[in-house]
Amino acid sequence: MINNRLVNTLPFSSRHELSTLVENRRAFTLENLELNVFETYKASEKVALQFDDLVMINMIQGKKVMHLQQVDSFDYLPGQTMVLPAYSKMQIDFPEATFTDPTQCTALTISKSKIDGVINRLNECYPKEQHLADWKLDMNLFHLYNTPELTDLINKLFQTITGDNVLKDALADLAFNELVIRLLQTQSLLSLDIAKTKTNTVLQHIRNYIHANLSESITVEILEKQANMSKSSLFRLFKNELGITPIEYIIRTRMQQAKSLLRKTKSVKETCFSLGFNDVNYFVRLFKSRVGVTPGAYIIGE
Repeated sequence: MINNRLVNTLPFSSRHELSTLVENRRAFTLENLELNVFETYKASEKVALQFDDLVMINMIQGKKVMHLQQVDSFDYLPGQTMVLPAYSKMQIDFPEATFTDPTQCTALTISKSKIDGVINRLNECYPKEQHLADWKLDMNLFHLYNTPELTDLINKLFQTITGDNVLKDALADLAFNELVIRLLQTQSLLSLDIAKTKTNTVLQHIRNYIHANLSESITVEILEKQANMSKSSLFRLFKNELGITPIEYIIRTRMQQAKSLLRKTKSVKETCFSLGFNDVNYFVRLFKSRVGVTPGAYIIGE
């Protein structure tokens, strides 16, 4: 999958800093957070890894093959994030790592009290719309593709943790709180995309309507009627629960469907008009801005 929402590469270790060529580790430790930066400089298989705390893992450069319990092995590439509970057992392959082209991956470990504190405050002060469910991390949705918002916050947090600002503990705390909110919203968005959620019937109804009418013009006014909500309430629902506007959700849904149709039809024009666009040039520009390549290049790349 083409994905251009990449976390910035961190400075690599110098040669004299390397203690091993497989998962060489540097750690940046704060009170409730620890950022581990791993680098691998040679092809390896079944490297074991486990953390004592909840961990957020970001692939920065290169390729891993992840072997986790109870799921099939999968390629882990830049532009992706994983969130795993404490004591999750991993075995990792590095099929392409070399000394001149190493892999880089980060693992942000988070104490239970830290993550619980942020989520409990959200539920107490900013409960979900309609109070139909609590904010919580869904460990079944542990593998995410980075959104632009999530990537920006990860970059901000990593820059703070690895920097030398005397206030970095306080600044990292603020950035982390915002990152947790965005992570929860990203999981909610993924849950809605795969039609997994059944708790928020308004969002589910709007999601189903959008998917069923992608070839038609879908306006905010139409969604207001579908949701039986005012414009302000509709926007608040989307921004709070998913972190995006209704229009942004429509665009993202159309771009996901566009990739599927391009693979199937191999036609830019047919895909464009099937998704309700009436200007091929506009569709091409929008697709490139969201996916990183033109629709034609996407077809070739597939």
